[in-house]
Amino acid sequence: MAADRRGKAATLALRRRLLSSSCRLFFPEDPIKIVRGQGQYMYDEQGAEYIDCINNVAHVGHCHPLVVQAAHEQNQVLNTNSRYLHDNIVDYAQRLSETLPEKLCVFYFLNSGGNSSSKSGAS
Repeated sequence: MAADRRGKAATLALRRRLLSSSCRLFFPEDPIKIVRGQGQYMYDEQGAEYIDCINNVAHVGHCHPLVVQAAHEQNQVLNTNSRYLHDNIVDYAQRLSETLPEKLCVFYFLNSGGNSSSKSGAS
């Protein structure tokens, strides 16, 4: 993968040129270039370790072997979104509904729980 093939300045320049300004960075004055994650940690291009309390992975961590294996197996069969009719999404919703009260059993599946709006304080 290309995660660490260029320096931080080059990556930042490409990001500024190619990504919408509405895709905001944390710490825009001096952003941290993350090159990998493992468990609850993320690592920058210098090898500094950061605990990840923001990036929607606190429940299982980065690169959890069971999640990686499940994703690998699923991607060998189908990798799509919720706009197509397929069994996986309703099977999962059904299993999830068995753990919740009926009034909480209408689901809206998203790819992220993050809030990237300007109200979050990130810019």
